[in-house]
Amino acid sequence: MNGFNTLMKKEWREQVRTFRLLIVGGVFLFFGLLTPVMTRYLPEIIKLAGEDISFIEIPPPTAVQALVEYSATALQMGLLVAILVTMSAIAGERSRGTALMTLSKPVSTGAFVTAKLMAISFTFIIGLVLGGIGAFGYTWMLIEEGNLAGFIGQTALLSVYLIFCITTTLVFSAVFRNSLAAGGVAIGVLLVGAGLGAVPWVGRVMPGSLTSWGNHLVAGESGGAEWLALGVTLVLIVGGAYLATRILKGKEI
Repeated sequence: MNGFNTLMKKEWREQVRTFRLLIVGGVFLFFGLLTPVMTRYLPEIIKLAGEDISFIEIPPPTAVQALVEYSATALQMGLLVAILVTMSAIAGERSRGTALMTLSKPVSTGAFVTAKLMAISFTFIIGLVLGGIGAFGYTWMLIEEGNLAGFIGQTALLSVYLIFCITTTLVFSAVFRNSLAAGGVAIGVLLVGAGLGAVPWVGRVMPGSLTSWGNHLVAGESGGAEWLALGVTLVLIVGGAYLATRILKGKEI
């Protein structure tokens, strides 16, 4: 892929210069710190609000509960932020004319797409690491010690899933010149994929099953491994990058 190193440096500088790295890291760190606090103090907060919850038996919070809640929050917010960050990655450059300037140089379309995918993916991995440190550290301080190895596995699986979401959005960013159209269609496709996860047997090979596998790891449960879903997700990521490249090659830049 001609010019990949140069494009990768350019894309990474863009992540820093436009504060995307700061914003993504801040979002994950915020929810990483907030979730254990809410898990630990929610009953007290409700009481302070004047609500009588004495008739409800609330079990003591656990590390598993806090870390699973963080994973769910990181997934929901991460999915939204991933689409917002990625939807203009190619479409925005095409509409501004900068894609034409870049691709008129001795660089390949594959390098152009792959550099964007990797730079955005690294941004979200860093964000997840920051959020994970905050979530695990606060859980340890406020509630109890959690399963570190399981939480690392959960974070890794969540990273893979979000990279899949980034790749999906990147495909539609190559299809459309309008960023909002790319983001809207990507949301629709990902929601349909999430809906298919409820179908027996089909759901076990869908990328969404990686999140439930991560929850099993945090809980220290040996079952729940979905290696086939991991393999399918990785194939979809590679296939999505290839598809985005082929689509962009066929478009009028």
